[in-house]
Amino acid sequence: MIPRLAIRGALLAALLPFAAAAQEAPKDGEIFAALTGDWNGDGTQDAAMLVQNGADAADLVIYLGDPTFGLKREMTIERVVFSGQMGGQTPALEPLSDSAFKLHSEQIGIGRTPWESAYSIAWRNGGFVVSGYSYRYYDRIDPEDTGTCDVNLLNGDYVMTRRGQTAKGSQDRRAFPLSTLHADWMPMICTGLFQ
Repeated sequence: MIPRLAIRGALLAALLPFAAAAQEAPKDGEIFAALTGDWNGDGTQDAAMLVQNGADAADLVIYLGDPTFGLKREMTIERVVFSGQMGGQTPALEPLSDSAFKLHSEQIGIGRTPWESAYSIAWRNGGFVVSGYSYRYYDRIDPEDTGTCDVNLLNGDYVMTRRGQTAKGSQDRRAFPLSTLHADWMPMICTGLFQ
């Protein structure tokens, strides 16, 4: 009879090469995240993918489903989101609703001030729009220095909290076509987090 520890050790040794491969950062041109959903409500699945572009960014590629020919590329927004080479720097796609999904990015792996941001992307009036934005940060040394900013671009409402103080209101910027989104965009109201 083979001792359990020997079996576990052999299994661990066999799996280590796969674990190392799983920890490698995405390579240029590599698809590293994908999400599907029938966002436009036509009965066929659509898709969104993140593709590494260089060492520090990712492209968002959107496909619409065609019932006869499958997925058809709708748009590519190049270098739209930060995608680093370390853990805690890889963006992701997350479902939100039947007609919306989220593009999440982060830099929580290193540095004094980790941050996370997200664009809400929704199908509205025959196209994809940026329908919301959120940003969060904290200071690893000063626990009082935290901030959040959440903006609903469909109605303009926002909630911003900095160092425990919360402000609510409405701002002018509204939802805009996804095709015009560029890296590091945030609503002007959220820049108050950095003042």
